[in-house]
Amino acid sequence: MTDPTTTGEPSLTLHQLIRSRMDDRGWSYSDLERRSDRALSRGRWQQLGSGLQQKKFPDPASLVVIAQVLEVDVTTVVLAAAGGLGLDTRIQGSEFARLLPAGTERLSPPMRDAILAMIRAAVADAEAQPGSNSQQSNGLRLEWSKAAAPSRQHPDGPTEQASPDAL
Repeated sequence: MTDPTTTGEPSLTLHQLIRSRMDDRGWSYSDLERRSDRALSRGRWQQLGSGLQQKKFPDPASLVVIAQVLEVDVTTVVLAAAGGLGLDTRIQGSEFARLLPAGTERLSPPMRDAILAMIRAAVADAEAQPGSNSQQSNGLRLEWSKAAAPSRQHPDGPTEQASPDAL
C-alpha cells in the first residue's frame, strides 16, 4: 500500500481483550493465573483487566505470557496494551489488505508481481470509471482464451493450439 488510510477502528485495549477472552471462555482471574503457570499473579491479571488506564507498559515477558494465555499473537497484545495507555492504535491500511491469507509472504516473486499487476489494473479500471467507489463493482473482466487457460496448461504448454481468431 502506498497510501495507507486509517480505518477508524481502534484495536481493543488490553482490558477489553482480557475481558473478552474471559467472557468467551468462562475464565476467572484465578484461571488466567493458573494458565500462565503463575508467571502473572491473579492480582496482576485483575489489574490489567480492570479497565483502569495503565501507567506503565507491560514488560516484554509479560506481553508474551498474556499472548500465550489469551491465545492471540503478541502483536495483538502489544497494540491492546498501547491502546490501554491512551495511544491511538487504529489499524492502518485497507480492509482488502487485512483479508490476505496467512502465508502470502511465501509467494514467489513472479507470483506476487502477477497478483500485484492484476490488482493495480483493477484499481486503475475502478478509478477510470465515472462515479466509481470502493463499494461498487465496475465490471472489470479478466479473460484469456480457453486454450491459454491455466486449467488447460501442461508443463510443456497448452493442450491444443488456439487459432489467432480464438484469442
